[in-house]
This record gives sequence, structure tokens and C-alpha cells, in this order.
Amino acid sequence: MKVFICGLLLGVIASGSSGVSYYKMRLEDPKAVYVTKEQYRVAGDGSADDSEGLQAAINKVQETTGEGIVFLPEGRYRITRTIYVWPGIRVIGYGPNRPVIVLGDRTPGFQEGIGVMVFFAGFRPTGGPRMFRGITPPGTAPHNPSISDANPGTFYSGMSNVDFEIGEGNAGAVAVRAHFAQHGILAHMDFRLGPALAGIHDAGNIGEDLHFHGGRYGILTKKPSPAWQYTLVDSTFEGQREAAIRTNEAQLTVLHCEFRNVPTAVLIDEKYSEWLWIKDSRLERVSGPAIIISNEGSRLTQINVEDVYASSTPVFARFRESGKALTGAGAAYHVKSLTHGLTLAGMGAVGVTKTNFNAVPLQAMPAKGANWIVELPPAGSWVNVRPLGLKGDGKTDETALWKKAVAEHKVLYVPCGRYVVSGTIELRPDTVLIGLHPGETQLDVLDGTAGFQGPGGPKPVLLAPRGGRNIVTGIGLYTGGINSRAFGAQWMAGKDSLMADVRFLGGHGTRGPDGRRENPYNSNLSGDPNPARKWDSQFHSLWVTHGGGGTFFNLWTPSTFAQSGLCISDTKTPGRVIMVSAEHHVRTEAKLDQVENWELYALQTEGERWESEAA
Repeated sequence: MKVFICGLLLGVIASGSSGVSYYKMRLEDPKAVYVTKEQYRVAGDGSADDSEGLQAAINKVQETTGEGIVFLPEGRYRITRTIYVWPGIRVIGYGPNRPVIVLGDRTPGFQEGIGVMVFFAGFRPTGGPRMFRGITPPGTAPHNPSISDANPGTFYSGMSNVDFEIGEGNAGAVAVRAHFAQHGILAHMDFRLGPALAGIHDAGNIGEDLHFHGGRYGILTKKPSPAWQYTLVDSTFEGQREAAIRTNEAQLTVLHCEFRNVPTAVLIDEKYSEWLWIKDSRLERVSGPAIIISNEGSRLTQINVEDVYASSTPVFARFRESGKALTGAGAAYHVKSLTHGLTLAGMGAVGVTKTNFNAVPLQAMPAKGANWIVELPPAGSWVNVRPLGLKGDGKTDETALWKKAVAEHKVLYVPCGRYVVSGTIELRPDTVLIGLHPGETQLDVLDGTAGFQGPGGPKPVLLAPRGGRNIVTGIGLYTGGINSRAFGAQWMAGKDSLMADVRFLGGHGTRGPDGRRENPYNSNLSGDPNPARKWDSQFHSLWVTHGGGGTFFNLWTPSTFAQSGLCISDTKTPGRVIMVSAEHHVRTEAKLDQVENWELYALQTEGERWESEAA
């Protein structure tokens, strides 16, 4: 078992092919906003200025449901100013081809400094300038007095299945600024950057199935909000002029990514440390060095590489201060491991800074492996639960309808809503459950639900059966605070199963069944505002057990009512945990008991001192 963890104590979505539309048809959701030519006066022809219409659609969500989805149909949407995405809003493209947001040649304001096309914001002000402009050099903190950056409290924001294209004469352009926190995600996107500064500036939380073409950098980033890690999966970089990724203190985890025809894959800024982990990735024609390591003597510098394959990459890594280089092992080679940083010889030993590099020559590069995040079934096979009678009104008990839907349909699409249940929803071995917003698409157990009370063992809201190939993505599971037997999900599905973009609701960042944001603290910060809702009174939020396995990707499990956010027990089935944020528990954030064949990447823990001082 390998575990790579970031912990603090403070005061899904599946992958597709580059450029191919992931959602080929319109997905019906009565709570969503659809960008139409009639309502928002967009042309979508790549010529007319569609800035006003795109912003109006995003504003509509914020003005009505507060958080939710904007669906953008196929087209080419030219913009001339920054588009702001307010907290908790996801922009999702659909159609036979992906929609493209276009910056025309020499658009005023995008030549110098940093001009951002799409800016994920921390709140919506009553007024302010229409363009975000960085007034400091690239790579340092920008300043905007009127619109705040996305921050540690910006949850659920995202963009998926939307491409960007930047025309000539826009050297300061950045496609997206995404400094958001949990469940913030960019996925299934192509960035055709041309002369631009970068595709993403200041990345946050998760990037998945992203493809960067050209630009000075693909990603230009620094420390995420507020010091959490950034994880990038199943993505590619090609043709960047200076480096594919330029970073400092991003706590960067790179999994199954490719770098081609670039001078450097990862450039760490001078005088800065980085906690870097690269796994199962490829380098082709990287003129080198592939990795530039800075602040090499600092105890904060931690460089780890495992199973990276390289061709035409003569220098694998260079240390900026000493000039020491780690050369490749021939025209094609396999880096089995590279570690650099503070190393302990054993328990109680004094650490010393060491470098270990193990590379062996190859006769030829191996074939590219499958993406780590499996694809969803085609959207044409999805069955919308609303026509099946489900309401999602936050009040009506819909347990019987859920059980009937699972029994009769393999792939269920769940529009935004709060679907109340009073018993366990047991999936079939091939059930796929798809939502697109885990904060606004919930299965809810209301406080005091009889089926989750009284004597008896733990009882899950959702159950995935032994050996299943289940996929559950884009939903929230809410167990309330007065249900002593309740927990979110019992997962016994097999190694090919997937849980992605799922929120175990409760505690920080929760909008409950009534749609209102829940306050996690009473006046003296010693418990919930309702004294009947006891911290640490329920079972584990996610319990993988009895031979369960699979991939668990981009989960947020911070319920203060749960014993732990993640428990894995009694299994030898292979499993991967990728960017799971298990936080705010009284005793245990994550627990493993009798577990083999698992890998944990970018596991994030965090507690406020009030509930988690003894965690």
C-alpha cells in the first residue's frame, strides 16, 4: 500500500478522448439554465461578441438557485472580456461537438500582464470592472479590488466539456483562473493556446482529461487555497514554449499524464519548494531537463517519481542551485523511481537530504495504458429519473420509486434536486448513477427517519454490491445529524468500479434538504447549533469493505457527525484513492483495517481545532 497525504490543522467525472464531446446530447434538468440564442442573444458563430449573453446565463443561476448548472450548447462563442463564474456554478458543454470559447486575434486587454478569459470568483459583487487584470508579473498574486478570487470557501464550481481557443496577438491571455477548493473541477477540455500565457492560471483541486496545445505554459500555478494540493489526471501537454507546468508550492500530483515536444515538463520556480508526485506518465521529445528542481536543500522540497517512461529526453532532472543533473538511460528509458528530499533511515533517525534515481534503458516505449478514470456510458443510454416520477423536492419520501428505477434501468441520470429516502438504495451489480453537481443533486435522509434509528447495526443510504462494476458520480449523500445508524455508502463493488465527484454531506459547505447552507457550529464552537445533532454519532461516511475496491476520485467527506470520512476494511481487491478530502472529524479522518493492494494519492485531511483537536 502506498499513501501520499497532505494534512492541515487550521484555527467525477470520467475521462474521454481529446477534443471529443463528452456529452453529445442535451441533458434535461428543470433547475438548470440553458444558453439559448433566443433567451441570451448569443450567436455562437465565432464572430459576434457573446460575452454579455454568457455572463447573463451564469448570473441567472446565481440569482435563482444560487448554485447549479449552466448548459452550453455546441458553438463558437467569441468573448471580448472576462467571464465570471460565481461560486457553486458549473458550466457544462453539450452537443455532437464541444462548444468553444474563443478569444479573437489581438483582443484589447489581453496583450500584457495577465488577462483572464474565464475567472472563477469567490463571490459576486454588486459592481466592479468587467475584466480581471493582473497588475503583477506572471506567477505572482494578482490584484482585483472589486471581484474576489475563488478561495478556500469556493466549493463545487467547475467547467466540463468546453474548449478554449486563443487567437494571435494575445500574449497575456489565460483561458481559466481556477483557484477554487473542494469539488472544484475542470474536466474534458482542450486548450488551443497559440501565443497565450497559459491555459490555467492558479489551479485548484482537480484537473481531469485536460489537453494543452501551445502557449508559454499549459498550467501556471502556485499554492492552492489555502495550502491544499492540486491533482492532475489523464491529461496531455504539447508544444509549450517554456514549460508544460510552471509551479511553486502547488503540492502537485500528476497521474497518467503525457508531455510531448516541450523544453520542460515541470518547472519549479526559483527559491520555492514543491511537493511533487508523478506516477505512470510519459515524456516524449522533451529537450530538457524534464524537471527543474529548486530549493533543493529545503526540508519542504519533496520530489517523487514512479513509473515514468521517457524517449528523446536526454536530461530527466536538474537541480537549480547545485546544477546537478540526472541524465536519462538512453534514447528510451523507464524511470522506476526518483526520490529527493528529507529521508529517514528508520524510526527515531535524524533525517538527511538524499537523492535516489533508478532508471533503466528500454528497447522501445511501451503502449500507452488506459486512462485511470473510466468513461461513463454514452449519454444516449442514460435514463432520466424525473420522467420515472421522482421529484427531488426535499420533502417527499421517494424510496419506493428509487428502488423501482434501479430494478428496471441500468444507467440512471439524476438532475439537480433533493431526493428524500427512508431506506437503503441497493444498486444492482451493473447500476450506473450519474449526477452533474454533488452539492445540488442529493439523496437525503431527513433527521429522525425511523429506518435509521433505534437498535441495529450501521445502515447505508447507498449500497454497491459485492463484485459490481458500479459507477456513482456527481451526487451528494446526506445522512442528517439525528440518525444514529446512518452512513453514506457501503461499497463492496469490484476493482473496475468507480465513485467520483461524490459529496458526503454534513458539516462545512453543506446545503441541506431545504436548500439552505447549514452552520456547522453553535455559539461557542463546541458542537452543532442543534444540540440533538451530535458530533461523532454516526458510522463512517464511506465504508469500503467485504472485498470492495475500485477507484475513488474527487470525493469530499467532511461530516462532523461521522466516525470517519473514509474507512477501508477487510479487502484485498485493488483500489485507488485519488484526491479524497476527508476532514473535520472528531476522532479519525481516514481508517484502514486489514487492507492490501491499495494506493492512496493526494489524500487530504484538515480539522478546525474545535471539532478535530484530538483527531
